[in-house]
Amino acid sequence: MRRLPALLLALLVVSSGCADSLPWVENEPTSERTPQPTPNPPPGADTEWIFDAERLLSAHASVLAGTNYRKEVRIRPNHSTGPLKWSNSTLVAHVGDGRVRMHGRGELVALRGVGSHYRSYLTNRTAMVRVPRNDDDEYHYVADSTHPFRKPVENDTRMERVLTSSDFVWNGTTVRDGTTLYRYSATGYTELSGVTSLSATAFVDERGLVHDLSGTIRISDFRPTTVDFSYRFFETTSPPTKPEWTRRVPRVSVTRESGTIAVENTGNAIFSAGTKGIVVVANESASIADGIEFSEPLEPGDVTYLSLADVGNRTENGLTDGEIRIGERRPPPNESIRPPFEWRRLSFESADGDASVIIVRGSRRNEN
Repeated sequence: MRRLPALLLALLVVSSGCADSLPWVENEPTSERTPQPTPNPPPGADTEWIFDAERLLSAHASVLAGTNYRKEVRIRPNHSTGPLKWSNSTLVAHVGDGRVRMHGRGELVALRGVGSHYRSYLTNRTAMVRVPRNDDDEYHYVADSTHPFRKPVENDTRMERVLTSSDFVWNGTTVRDGTTLYRYSATGYTELSGVTSLSATAFVDERGLVHDLSGTIRISDFRPTTVDFSYRFFETTSPPTKPEWTRRVPRVSVTRESGTIAVENTGNAIFSAGTKGIVVVANESASIADGIEFSEPLEPGDVTYLSLADVGNRTENGLTDGEIRIGERRPPPNESIRPPFEWRRLSFESADGDASVIIVRGSRRNEN
């Protein structure tokens, strides 16, 4: 029995040198490793975390600036008395070639009196808005490059604050429609003002485009609130097209004729008698704002004329209490918008509130 270990040792030595010839020893197949792609995280991030959210957001904006895209936003607080900046709202926007076609529900700042649901079509300097009502729709036209209609599309501060105020840690990758997306997650602490906790996930491609940012925040306000939010971006092959309903949007052209302001109804809407508005004219030292009211309907193709009847005296707010007179169908006699006064802004709204127009001088361009 003492010789058994020696015999076994000899057998092991022999078999180790000729394993290929022994029938009871199976050879393991040679495995070929598939090379893993080298990670290429988005700008401002790596395979640990998002270390520079502002750089990531800049890359995100650069990608969107060079493509047609669709943006979808949903904000859902768990009750209606939550903070205004996280109010219940929906936005769906198709953007491209200087145009935006969108519809939404909830916040539409920028236009007084607009209700909860709306549709809009924006160009570089103009906005056309449709607001559904129970009896009839409202249509609004704004030619003002400073009007903030584009703000919810181009500058969403809530999305920026979520990314810049929280630590998003890398949580692997996933492939969506052939595109590798880097997943980053944030849980717990956040520097968002008034927010006690946050749970969110972002999916970002190598260029920095944020395809998806969604999550939940808890707010310590006068009434604790839980808000679910989501932001999604999709690249599209074509820019938005002009919707059919824009034919019903009121439009006017404003020109200067022989010292008067000629306002022509160039759209299909009729401004009824009783339509009221405000006209602003100015020079380097004074501005005059005065109300006007149409005593007759302004139908498509009709022209009404405005003139400065009295410059007036300067008031405390920097305006003067001058008088602007309306001469429907023909220029008022012996009156004019005298140089160096020029018209600056014109706005009016139909008596029933179903149509309105706002035009700022120098903003009526690229309306297609």
